Amino acid sequence: MKITYLGHSGTVVELTESILVFDYYKGSVPSWPVGKKVYVFVSHIHFDHYNPEIFCWERQISDITYILSDDILEDSVPVDCRSRVRFVGARKTVQIDEMTIKTLRSTDEGVAFFVHAEGKRIYHAGDLHWWHWKEEGAIFNEMMRRKYQGEIKKLSKETIDLAFLPADPRQEEAYVWGMAYFLEQVEVKRVCPIHLWGKYDVCRQLKEEACLEAYQDRIVLVTREGEVFEWED
Repeated sequence: MKITYLGHSGTVVELTESILVFDYYKGSVPSWPVGKKVYVFVSHIHFDHYNPEIFCWERQISDITYILSDDILEDSVPVDCRSRVRFVGARKTVQIDEMTIKTLRSTDEGVAFFVHAEGKRIYHAGDLHWWHWKEEGAIFNEMMRRKYQGEIKKLSKETIDLAFLPADPRQEEAYVWGMAYFLEQVEVKRVCPIHLWGKYDVCRQLKEEACLEAYQDRIVLVTREGEVFEWED
């Protein structure tokens, strides 16, 4: 399994026979290997997760499928690409080719994706996260906590090979709460932080968090856009 961190929440996962692209917003995608199927996932409509430029890739790739959260309007999809698009809502299970996709309901907009492909289980959170903002007050923050924990518990019996989890530096000390809770509830082999807003010091900070001490060997240290990580297992 090979991953390329595109920037913010954008990632590419390359498997033996397919390529999965999640939440492309900006950055340079790697060259598309000939003969591999490409699946492009968009978790929701926010500008930092959805760039309509993805539909230009259809001109270069003969076998490409778009899996879009259903909060994205069909009118934003070029007419000649619509036959390649599958819209999905929250808490659904869909089968596309040999791939099974389950969705969770985001605590913000859209969905999170849990994908079974080629024997691998990959989770991309999108904006499903424990959003805690001091300025929002106790009622809002308690609601966010309950909604987030309720969704993540749906994965508590799963084993995930790779999870892309937010670590948003704007949340100050609360940036780590969502990741820590996820790792307490779900067996995860590797974690790649996302939603970083270009603040890569956050990844180093994760390595120093006491609540993540038991998971340090699982956390991928992202340092820049375009960084590539590869594993044999």
